Amino acid sequence: MGTILYTILIKPLELIFELIFSISHDIVPNPAVNLVIMSLAINLLVLPLYRRADVIQQESRDTENRLRPVMDHIKKTFKGDEKVMMLQTYYRQQSYSPLSSMKSIISLVLQIPFFIAAYNFLSHLALLDGQSMGPISDLAKPDGLIAVGSISINLLPILMTVINIISSEIYTKGQPFKDKIVLYLSAAIFLVLLYDSPSGLVFYWTFNNVFALVKNALVKLSIPILVFKAVCALSGCVLIILCISFWSKIESELMAFLLTICGVMVVPLICHFTGNIRWVDKKAKNKNSCIGLFWVSSSYLMVLVGLLIPSGVIASCPEDFISIAHPLNPLHYLFHSVLMSFGIFVIWLGIYFVLSSSAVRTAFSFIVFSIAIIATVDYMCFGIDKKGMMTTGFVFDYWLRPDSELKLISSVAAVVIVVISFLLIRYFPKLPTFLVTVGLVSICAMSAMNAHNTEECYKRYVSDTNHIELPQIQLSRTGKNVVILMMDRAVGALVPYIFNEKSELYKKYDGFTYYPNTISHGIATNFGSPALYGGYEYTVEKMNERDDLLLKDKHNEALLLLPTIFLNEGYNATTIDPPYANYSEIGDLSIFESRGINAYHSNGLFNDHGEIAFEQMKALRERNFICYSLFKISPPLFKGLIYDDGNYHNLGTTVAESSEYTFPQKVIGSLSIAQGVDVSFMDAFTSLEAMSACTMVMDSDEDCFVMIDNTVPHCTMILQKPDYIISQKVDNTLYDNNNDSMEINGRRLNLNGYIRLGVYHTNMASYLCLAEWFDYLRSNGVWDNTRIILVSDHGYECGHFEELYIDDMGIDAEAFNPVLMVKDFNSKGFSVSEEFMTNADVPVIAMEGIIDDPINPFTGNLINSNDKIEHPQRLLYSDNRWISVNNGTRFAPGNWYTVHGNIFDKSNWEYLGEY
Repeated sequence: MGTILYTILIKPLELIFELIFSISHDIVPNPAVNLVIMSLAINLLVLPLYRRADVIQQESRDTENRLRPVMDHIKKTFKGDEKVMMLQTYYRQQSYSPLSSMKSIISLVLQIPFFIAAYNFLSHLALLDGQSMGPISDLAKPDGLIAVGSISINLLPILMTVINIISSEIYTKGQPFKDKIVLYLSAAIFLVLLYDSPSGLVFYWTFNNVFALVKNALVKLSIPILVFKAVCALSGCVLIILCISFWSKIESELMAFLLTICGVMVVPLICHFTGNIRWVDKKAKNKNSCIGLFWVSSSYLMVLVGLLIPSGVIASCPEDFISIAHPLNPLHYLFHSVLMSFGIFVIWLGIYFVLSSSAVRTAFSFIVFSIAIIATVDYMCFGIDKKGMMTTGFVFDYWLRPDSELKLISSVAAVVIVVISFLLIRYFPKLPTFLVTVGLVSICAMSAMNAHNTEECYKRYVSDTNHIELPQIQLSRTGKNVVILMMDRAVGALVPYIFNEKSELYKKYDGFTYYPNTISHGIATNFGSPALYGGYEYTVEKMNERDDLLLKDKHNEALLLLPTIFLNEGYNATTIDPPYANYSEIGDLSIFESRGINAYHSNGLFNDHGEIAFEQMKALRERNFICYSLFKISPPLFKGLIYDDGNYHNLGTTVAESSEYTFPQKVIGSLSIAQGVDVSFMDAFTSLEAMSACTMVMDSDEDCFVMIDNTVPHCTMILQKPDYIISQKVDNTLYDNNNDSMEINGRRLNLNGYIRLGVYHTNMASYLCLAEWFDYLRSNGVWDNTRIILVSDHGYECGHFEELYIDDMGIDAEAFNPVLMVKDFNSKGFSVSEEFMTNADVPVIAMEGIIDDPINPFTGNLINSNDKIEHPQRLLYSDNRWISVNNGTRFAPGNWYTVHGNIFDKSNWEYLGEY
C-alpha cells in the first residue's frame, strides 16, 4: 500500500522536478542555477495552492475568532456533558465543526509531498556530484562551511531554519501561539531531517523558504494582487525578449515551450483587466455540469495517458517486455502507469480544482476539457513521427522531427478545438460531459481488450518457457556437420571494412567465401527469414501467392524445412532461438519438439548481469511509459522537447549506484564517449560468447545439423576500442580520429551518428566473437568436416554508404543487403565472389553434395535456386513488419522493387509501386 501511495502522490512530483531541472540544464548547464530555476518554477506552480490555502486558513481563523466569545462563555458556565452538549448545539447552529481548525495546517500538509519528492530526487541526482557553488565544494555532500577544530558544522541547514522561522513569524503575526507552534515545530523538524543532507537539497529548500519569506512579507504589507500579476507579466515579457535575442541558439521545440511559458505568465494580468474568468463563470449556465466535466475530463486523460497508450504499446508485442530469466508480467508496467496517471490527472489536478474559487473552477473545467480533446486529436492524427523500430525503453531507431507544416496544422487544430470547446460549454453545457463520458467508456473498453490480450500472451509465454534447458550444440568429430549461423540484421557491405580494420579475421575465417552482392527479399525478419530458411518458395512474393494458408503456417514450414529434411537423412537436428517460431516473438519451440528436433532458447540465459539489468530496465520502463504517453498526446510543436533524443529528460535517478553496469547506454558529448550498456546486446552477446561452452563434440559417426539465430548485429551499442569489448565507460577518443580503414576502393563508410557507429561496432563484435568459436572448432577437430553458412535475414538502412542510397526511389538498399559467407568442407583460404546471390540460396547451399534433388516436405516441390535466374527478384519495403500486423494469409501492402545483377549498380533497381 505504501508503494502504491508513493507512486500516486510522490512520483508525479519527482517527474516534474526532473523535467524542470533537465530542461533548465539544457539551457544553462550549471546545477546551482538549475536548483534556483527549479525552486522558482515549483513555487510558482504551487503558489495558487498556497494562496488558496491561506484564504481558507484565514476564513477558518475569522470564524474561530467570531465564535470564541460564546465558546469561552459556555466553557466557563457549564461543565461535563452539559458543556459538551451546549458546544455541539452552538457549533451546529453556526454550521461549524471543530475539525475546521485543521484547515490551519493545510499549507504544511501540502509541503510534505513536495518535500519528500525533492528529497528523493536531489539525493540521487548524479549531476550534483563534485559540483561546487561558491564556498560549497560539493553539492552532493553536506556543506561543512564552519570548522571548529575537527568538528564541521553545516551552515546551510541553520540558515534555512532561521529564514523559515522569520517567514513563519511574519505569516502568523497577530495569531495565537497555538497556530505559531506548529510552524516552529515544522522548522525544527526540517532542520533535523536536512542537517546531514546534500547541500544541493538544503540550498533548494532554503531558496523555497526565501520565496515564502518574500511572499509572506508582501502579503502582510497589503501589496495588491494586481502587483503580483504585473510583476509576473513583466517577467514574462522580459523572458520573451531574451528568447527572441537567443533565437538562433535555442532549438525550435524548446523555444516554443519557453514562449508558451512566457505567454502563460502574461495571462493573469490580461484576465485581471478583461475579467475573462468571471465572464466565463457568469456565462456558464450550469455550474454543476462544469464540476462534473472536470472530473470526467481528468479521468479521461488519466485513462488515455496511463492505460490506453501503454496498453497499446505492450499489446503490440508483449514478449518484448518479458525476459526469459525474469518473466515479469507486462501488466505490471500498465498498473504502474495507471497509478502515476491517476496521481497527475485526478489527484494533483483535483487538488488544484478543489482549492480553487468558483470562477477558477469553471475555467479549469474548460481548460481540462480542451486539453482532453487536443490530446486525443494529437494522439490519433499527429502521433509519432518516426521511421523504423522502437526499443522497449521507448527510443526510436530513427527519430524524424515534425516539420513546420505539421506543427502549423496541429497548432491551428488546437486553436479550433479551444474555440469549439468554449462554444459547447457556453451553449450546450451538458453535451461536453456526455461526449467525454462516451469517450471514457470507449477507451476503457479498448484498454481492457489490450490488457486481456497481453495477459493471454503472458500465460502462453510462461507455459512455453516453463522448462528451459541450456542449449546444446552437438557436432560430430568423424561425421559431417552443417551449421547455419543467422546473425540477425548483419549488413553484408560492412564485412570488408571490418576485416580491413581487424586483418587477423582473414586467418580466423580461413575457408570462407564472402558474397557481397547479396540481397534479401525484405527489410525485416518477418519478410526475410522465411526465404533464408525455406528457399525461394518462401519469398514474400511466393508466400503471398499461397494465400490459402496463414502466414504463421508458411513461416513454420520454412523454419522446419531444413531440420526436417536433415533429420530424415539421419542427421541429429538442432535449432536455437528460431525467429518467430509459431508466430511468437520469443519462439514457440513446440513445433520442433513434436518432430524430434532439438530446440532451445539461448538469448539472455547467459547474462550474469541479468538481474541488475532487469531491475534497471524495469525502473526505466516504469518512468518512460508515462513520458512516452505524454509524448504521444503532445502537439508536434513540443514532441522533440519531450522526446529529448530518447532520454525523456532522464537524469539517471533510477540507476542503481552499486551496479557494475548501468542500462541503457547513453552518449556523453561526442560519439567517442558513452556510458552504460544496452540490455539486448548484453543478452545476445553473452549467448554468442557461450557457444563454445554449449558445444558438445561427439566421437560418433552421427552427422549433425545446427541452426542458430543470434541478434548481436541487430543491437546498437558503442564498444570500447581497440578490442570492441563491453565497457561501462567507453572512451574511444584516441581511436576515432583514425579513419583510414573506413574507405576501401573509393567507397567511403559513413559512421557519422550513433546508429551508424553502434551498428558497425555490434557487427564487429559478432565477427570477433564467432572467430573465437571457430578457433574452438579447430582445436577440437570439427573444422574441416563442418560446413558453415554465415548469413543474415536482412540488412539495415543506416546510411552507411552513399552508393547504396537510390535517390529517385528514396530507399537505402543497405536494408536489403544481408551478409552471406560460406565455408565448405575442407575449404582453404578466404575468397570473395561477386556472384549475384540472395539469402534464399541458403537451403540449396546447405544441402549441396549431401542431399540430391531435395524435396520440400510440405509442398512436394523441388528445392533449387532457379527462381533467381529466371527473373529479377522482387523485394518488399514496408514498415508493417510486425507479426501482430502480418498475421493473415498475405503480407500487408508495401512498396515493391525489383533488382538483378549487380545490386550496387543503381540502374539495376526498379520501383514497381505500392500494393
